[in-house]
Amino acid sequence: MKKRQCTACVILLLAWPLAALGYDDGDYVARVLTPQEWTKLMQQALKGNHRAQTRVGIAYEFGEIVPQDYAEALKWFTRASEGGDPVAEHNLGMLYFMGAGVQPDASQALRYFEKASARGFAPAEFNAALLYETGKAGTRDLGRALHLYLEAARNGYAPAENNLGSMYESGEGMAQDLGTAVRWYEDSALQGNAIGRFNVGRMYRLGGGVSQDFAKAAKWFELSSKQGYAKAQVALGDLYRAGLGVPHDDGQAAAWFRKAAEQDDTVGENKLGVLYLRGLGVPVDPEAAFRWFLQAAEKGNRDAQTNLAFLYKEGLGVGRDLKKAYTWRLISIGADNRENNAELGLLSQTMTQPQVSEANAEALQWLSAHRTFVSETLEHAPGGIP
Repeated sequence: MKKRQCTACVILLLAWPLAALGYDDGDYVARVLTPQEWTKLMQQALKGNHRAQTRVGIAYEFGEIVPQDYAEALKWFTRASEGGDPVAEHNLGMLYFMGAGVQPDASQALRYFEKASARGFAPAEFNAALLYETGKAGTRDLGRALHLYLEAARNGYAPAENNLGSMYESGEGMAQDLGTAVRWYEDSALQGNAIGRFNVGRMYRLGGGVSQDFAKAAKWFELSSKQGYAKAQVALGDLYRAGLGVPHDDGQAAAWFRKAAEQDDTVGENKLGVLYLRGLGVPVDPEAAFRWFLQAAEKGNRDAQTNLAFLYKEGLGVGRDLKKAYTWRLISIGADNRENNAELGLLSQTMTQPQVSEANAEALQWLSAHRTFVSETLEHAPGGIP
């Protein structure tokens, strides 16, 4: 599965410039504000200096020098935006999208992103493109999304380059072109974008738009993994497990799966659980396997739910419990598929009818409570190497 800069939801930048930017003589500089600078900054802001007003807004948004106060941030960004400051317009869009200091309003967020985009502000172009691509603001317009991604990419914005690659790879809104997809991913990767690096590795792993090359895939996965990107860590672990592009090394695989699992990546959690169950790269430890499967299962990973059901059925790492085995197996396949599932049928033959009824009720309750979450998890959890 391709990996875009957004995953289960739209991911927007919190502010630009970053909160760590200071202020000097009406302009942004790369340092944190001092109390003396704050006094000077407020004087300039009160006199109508729009850049100073924006910087005051950033300070309130992040609680720098002053207590965090989204309403104050909104006020100062609004003042600065009236003077045409694109950073303020962009950050206003962020506050409206998040519902910080104001009622959530994605359409208003898009309006501010568009205003900043018209001034060539790349983060706003990217965020507006995301809203158009996903339809989160009420209107899905892939043509407009493509245009804005291209504009942001021309301004050298790495996340936009990555998402352009994703659009060309999927053929969504245009003719599919894997070669062009790779080129955009590479442009993003060469700027150090972790997701872009992951996607370049994934294309080499799959042979999409480039000749299949596991060694190059491993190289790009490792670069992304060292930046802390969990999907790349899982993908690199897979290569070590299979001995593709790198020497076969279950210990390395376990180490990378663990790094992903410690970031709550459900695929990493499940794969680490498998290694503990089998004693591959780590000591045999069914109890550790149970813990990792449970964590992933509760977050909607179907493979982990299946594995958890197996442990309950066999009494590995946990006391044997056929009712819980049935419950988790039913959760993993979905209620609509229970009639034709042979494994559930066999389990039910070893249980009393009240136990089966209780297990069915518990599974249905879990599925109802996690319906949206499970859908999002299943859509995005595979992430990298199939």
